[in-house]
Amino acid sequence: MDNSQNTVDFLSEIYRGAKMGVETINNLLTKVNDNSIYDELKYQMQSYEEIANEAHEEILKRKSEPKDISTFNKVSAKMSVGINTMISNNPSHVADMLIKGNTMGVTGITKSLNSHTCSDKEVQDFADRFIKLEQTNIDRLKKFL
Repeated sequence: MDNSQNTVDFLSEIYRGAKMGVETINNLLTKVNDNSIYDELKYQMQSYEEIANEAHEEILKRKSEPKDISTFNKVSAKMSVGINTMISNNPSHVADMLIKGNTMGVTGITKSLNSHTCSDKEVQDFADRFIKLEQTNIDRLKKFL
């Protein structure tokens, strides 16, 4: 795979990861009643939207189209949020769910970063920013546990 395609593939993974964060939080916003966790969710969703938009722009600059999240993954995420919030929608439970999701995001992007060593340095730095965002989200959510 050439460097250009490698970079686009990596950007697409970042894009899908950020879009999954938006999708999940959007599903959660209708399920929470506590204002403090609601405000945190809105803040985190905006951060994911910024990353997704930046990744989208970078992909377009490279004359490609981003690959969106699969319908299966969207439906799975929605069902998971629905089931988990039926169990409990208290801030501690919601924070725990999101921390697990953020951890999966860190793991996924770190694996991609390690396997896309040929991608542009700028894109690798972008991936590092996304990982730091996920880690910051985890730290911010800990106060709700």
